[in-house]
Amino acid sequence: MFKKILVAIDGSETSHDVFKTALDIAKADHASLSLLHVISFEEQSNLPIPMPTGLEYFQAADSDLLKIYREQWQNYKTQSLDLLKSLTDRSIAEGINAEFHQIPGGPGRKICEFAQSSDVDLIVMGHRGISGLNELLVGSVSNYVLHHAPCSVLMDKK
Repeated sequence: MFKKILVAIDGSETSHDVFKTALDIAKADHASLSLLHVISFEEQSNLPIPMPTGLEYFQAADSDLLKIYREQWQNYKTQSLDLLKSLTDRSIAEGINAEFHQIPGGPGRKICEFAQSSDVDLIVMGHRGISGLNELLVGSVSNYVLHHAPCSVLMDKK
């Protein structure tokens, strides 16, 4: 049924559950996997020191805070790549063709663009359960993908 499955990995603990779901589908359908992590400033809440904004940015530019932030951001990117490589290796060990990509940008848009350009049949991703006022204010990556994806989308609730 599916030939190419896009697995959106966000680096959270539940990314492993999302991956497992996609791997099971790939095995059943003899499909390949494309693992994707979109690295974005939206994920800065995962860093111990948040990125300075506004006037704080200019004050931080003259301090060690910006240097610390850059180091943390680089470490986060490296950890995410390590996760992608690990999951890709696991897929291959289980007989599934897999590749990984890490790209910068807005997660919802980049997931949809990647799916379109890669002829993906299915997107498997997590859903954090953001709704109501929070979703209105900060948006929801999963909601964006559901409404803009060029293919089927499977949400694995986190």
